[in-house]
Amino acid sequence: MQCFMCGTEVGNDKVCYNCGADILLYKQIIYTSYVFYNQGLEKAKVHDLSGAIDALKSSLQYYKYNTKARNLLGLCYYQVGELVRAINEWVLSKNLQEDDNPDADRYLAEIENDPGLLSKVNSTIKKYNQAIDYCKAGSRDLAMIQLKKVISQNPNLVKAHQLLALLYIQEKKYADARKILASAAKIDSNNTTTIRYIHEVKERLKEENTGHRKKKNDVVTFADGNDTIIMSENSFRSMLDNSKSSFMNILLGLVVGLLICFFLVVPTVRQNITQGENDTVLALDNSLAEAKNQNAALQDEIDSLKNELSAYDDKQDVATSYDNLLAAKNYYEAGDAVTASDYIQLVTKDVLGEQGQTAYDNLYTLLSPTIIQGYYDDGNTFYTEENYDSAIVNFKTVVDIDETYNTGAALFLLGDCYRLTGDTESALECFNRVVELYPSNKWGKQAAVYIAADDTELSAAEVGQ
Repeated sequence: MQCFMCGTEVGNDKVCYNCGADILLYKQIIYTSYVFYNQGLEKAKVHDLSGAIDALKSSLQYYKYNTKARNLLGLCYYQVGELVRAINEWVLSKNLQEDDNPDADRYLAEIENDPGLLSKVNSTIKKYNQAIDYCKAGSRDLAMIQLKKVISQNPNLVKAHQLLALLYIQEKKYADARKILASAAKIDSNNTTTIRYIHEVKERLKEENTGHRKKKNDVVTFADGNDTIIMSENSFRSMLDNSKSSFMNILLGLVVGLLICFFLVVPTVRQNITQGENDTVLALDNSLAEAKNQNAALQDEIDSLKNELSAYDDKQDVATSYDNLLAAKNYYEAGDAVTASDYIQLVTKDVLGEQGQTAYDNLYTLLSPTIIQGYYDDGNTFYTEENYDSAIVNFKTVVDIDETYNTGAALFLLGDCYRLTGDTESALECFNRVVELYPSNKWGKQAAVYIAADDTELSAAEVGQ
């Protein structure tokens, strides 16, 4: 430990032998800082990240040069998805202790070796802020779409999980909220906001289940002649218990009657059966066959109606579609093409009238470049993250709209995603098309290389056979 006044190394003395400064209180402050550091370390080991962050902040308030606490604080921020704060702590730790600081060096080196990480974080922050703006504007559906994208890109961002769960609670989708909160609890097990939301969801689900039981079991209604009797369930059960003996007598009488019918009436009926029995059976068979045919026809009609209905299952109603179309138009006229493209993709064109569809087509044509750019950017993000299945969905959407987009870049990247997922046939189709459209640019040349490599592998396989 060094003296805070002159920097001289001191031992267990209460006073610095060099400058005479009283260092007893200074030692107590440093020890307190390390006590909080140990608390934060223990909490981090059991995934109580929010508690660990609070303890580590207290440690740094006592002694800002505690680089162990600062590095661990950055690591906790990284675990809850807040990479920017983590980088700030590691950079500050490196500035305060440039030498003999291997943890900060390793963390910063890992970030530098992942060039796509910062761009992904920047995209995530923009989408999260956009979701907050949508919430403030009352557009919960758009906010949920953005938050789902944020979570797909940064699964550890606890704040995104909490905000999405809160929107689900407001929409009364308590099962979905519980699922999202469970994911957040796995990341940070003792986050007070997550725990509060979980308790809220449990209470809402409990109220729903209790309400259903009360409505079902409150009263019992039955008819007595021309009168209708209504009584509570408990009273009805009491009546049943008191009349148990009467029911037993009635049941005994029914059993005796059935025995008499079986031993006396049935033999008589059997003796009266004639040759017409075969005709009856044949008539029944014909009736059964006709009934089966009618049942098959009805089933076909039901299936047809279900198919027609399924086409509208995921479509919005007319009013909502017109509202989203109007919002898209207003945002476009205000110069916000990105938000306008989000709204127009929520419109169900089939439910609009003739004029509405015309307005939709005109506005969609104007917003197409922004929409395509959004799908292309998302595809690039997933491609960088090696999430090739999601990248294929986005690039294919771009290629379906404009296969020449960005001088063949989207078509080439779609083919490369197919190649990396093992779909060689689809990859070659894309590469051949890129070479046909752009034989001289970098995408066409790279596609030609992949085509030649595939032909070489095929020739080698034939020689081996």
